[in-house]
Amino acid sequence: MKRHPRTLIGAALCTTMLLCASGYAIASAEPQPNASDTVSDQAQLATPEWNEIRDPDRVSGRLTFFGQPTKEELEAFARAGGKVVINARTVAEMDNLDFDEAAYVESLGLEYIHIPTSSSTFGYAMRDQLTKAIDETNGDILFHCRSGSRAAAIYALYMIDEYGLKNHIAIDKALALGMSPKMVPLIERTLMEIPERVIQAVDPQQIQATIDTLVGFGTRHTMSETESDTRGIGAARRWVKAQFEANIEGHGKVGDATPRVYFDAHMVEPDGRRITEAVEVVNVICEIPGVSPASRDRLYYVLAHLDSRASEANDSTSDAPGANDDGSGVAALIELARVLSKEELESTIILMATSGEEQGLFGARLHAQQALAEGKDIRAVLNNDTIGDPTGVLKGQDGRNEIRVFSEGIPASILMLGDDEIGEELRKLRLYGMESDSDSRQLARYIANVAKMHQTTVQPKLVFRPDRFLRGGDHTPFNELGFAAIRFCEMYENYDHQHQDIRVEDGVQYGDLGEYVDAEYLADVTRLNAAVLVHLANSPSAPSNARVLIAELSNRTTLQWDASPESDVEGYEIVWRDSTSSDWEHTKDVGKSTQGIAPLSKDNWLFGVRAYDADGYRSVVSYPHPARE
Repeated sequence: MKRHPRTLIGAALCTTMLLCASGYAIASAEPQPNASDTVSDQAQLATPEWNEIRDPDRVSGRLTFFGQPTKEELEAFARAGGKVVINARTVAEMDNLDFDEAAYVESLGLEYIHIPTSSSTFGYAMRDQLTKAIDETNGDILFHCRSGSRAAAIYALYMIDEYGLKNHIAIDKALALGMSPKMVPLIERTLMEIPERVIQAVDPQQIQATIDTLVGFGTRHTMSETESDTRGIGAARRWVKAQFEANIEGHGKVGDATPRVYFDAHMVEPDGRRITEAVEVVNVICEIPGVSPASRDRLYYVLAHLDSRASEANDSTSDAPGANDDGSGVAALIELARVLSKEELESTIILMATSGEEQGLFGARLHAQQALAEGKDIRAVLNNDTIGDPTGVLKGQDGRNEIRVFSEGIPASILMLGDDEIGEELRKLRLYGMESDSDSRQLARYIANVAKMHQTTVQPKLVFRPDRFLRGGDHTPFNELGFAAIRFCEMYENYDHQHQDIRVEDGVQYGDLGEYVDAEYLADVTRLNAAVLVHLANSPSAPSNARVLIAELSNRTTLQWDASPESDVEGYEIVWRDSTSSDWEHTKDVGKSTQGIAPLSKDNWLFGVRAYDADGYRSVVSYPHPARE
């Protein structure tokens, strides 16, 4: 971040003139670049005509923020001594204007600068162009887009860089200058460099190479060959371990933050169903410890199962390439190890390629049971199972830009209780309308919000059920033990390519072959995983003991919660939604208070609370339990 003597003075002046209104608001006096750079002060800025047109609350130093100006407004600005017009609208938008703005501005003797900006292109490039425009021009500037919102958002990035303002202060200043709240996530997205960096780092070619190798092991059935170096589950797991190790090289971390790779083995006795003899079920784990000692014990899991199967569940010798189910998920894990291991993530990421999934979820279940017994703090589990084929199987189906996210509503852990306890817990869920607010459901909503912020190519389709009909996955054992867990799965599964012997019948190819995995699509799903993991790992803990007070009848709603433990927590937000809405719709910032009041009835809305830090990372929403105090 560059610093000039004039900007340091300006930053100090701006910071001392804050007025706390809703969060933060900055007083009208603010940092001036340099008196010698300004042709006229605000008193000299305009003739009465211009004074009637402009909004003094949307003036910052040399800049006046404006919606699309008419010819008459441009003339008034010129007569008032204005010198520069900066336009943040796109070329397509300007093509629909009824006059040539650039030519008209120049005919008035003004300098015209175009910084075309859209939600998809918004970022530091716009800030740098604004900086250049301010540094290389003199006089007053009319900075506009359609409404002035994008212009003010670009200026927020400028203020952070030029004046050293804290992110939230610059954002509040931009809001006061006319920025729409819809631009806030775009600013936060720009300021969060790690998510965008890992998104860009994912390589489809690396993913394709992994799929090809996994298919080459012939079968990865849990009870298949273990001694061969070229065929069977033993060769496959050793290769995956080696790939994890290769992909974490050069991480640059030392001590407790050093990534490591290891086998997680469990002996399983015959069960009379799909385990016909005693077998060692081995998970392959890549652990990327958090760099923050205070957050390192928070664990975020990503799962995919390494084992595969043919048509017959206990057939351990026939070829079962398992390219999509679930070579696709394992390929995602290996690529995540490469792009995440070098990043500074506060919490710990566990990438686990499980075994025994097709035989009854054994690898995941035994690991989850051991983790619970050891008191591990597992905050979220992302299960990637069958995520590589976007092709629709029926006419008109196209799943290229979507991925299903399955999440439980009523926690499976409740169903594991005794009969009396189950009845009481279900009664509470029904009474307070909490059927769709489990921790897993909040995790699914979180994934959707991260995807929306970063405009990922693949967007989540939230499916509010634990899994598909007649199917299950490795997230299930974690759900049963009370952990928040979801499943990623492609939109349209082709059952000709799942759990099938390789064959051709009536001209139809059966079998889970590598040719049916789309590496580009799988890379996009991996990018979504990567962005979500960065947000989860770097965000504060969700506020604990969240409660909505029900001691009295009221048309206001009071929420209270315990503070999140992280030192960088900047504040908390109350969120709420209509009782029939799938996601949180409204937000109220309450600063660092651990209580918030909304002028809305708890009988009509559903509420939650989340924490945020100085970098804009937000926690998963905590859903409050009813309490009298």
